[in-house]
Amino acid sequence: MVPADGEDWSVRRLTTIEVRRAYELAYEENGDPKESYNEIDVMIVKATEHDFDWNSKDLLLAYNCVSKYELPPRILDNPSDYAELSKAVTKFQETKDALLKEAKNSSSKTEKQAG
Repeated sequence: MVPADGEDWSVRRLTTIEVRRAYELAYEENGDPKESYNEIDVMIVKATEHDFDWNSKDLLLAYNCVSKYELPPRILDNPSDYAELSKAVTKFQETKDALLKEAKNSSSKTEKQAG
């Protein structure tokens, strides 16, 4: 649970495919970043949508948003709250990257030892 905006937010670990998809959604086909949201906004939505209704039409209208991915920085208007959720979703990614790197290194040692 991550405290933000006066509530505890349940943040789940994203899969590799979901992280990849977050980057795809945050950039135009030509590689330029989208103007209305970034990959962290997408990751926050994906990591919390099991517990928060980002698809609420009333919420989108209230914040004048076209996409649910535009909502995180608008709802979490306190920069420290946004930063806490941002850290939570990226920390999972860093942990996963470190574990993958460790697994790669240990498997290459095993191959050398076996050879």
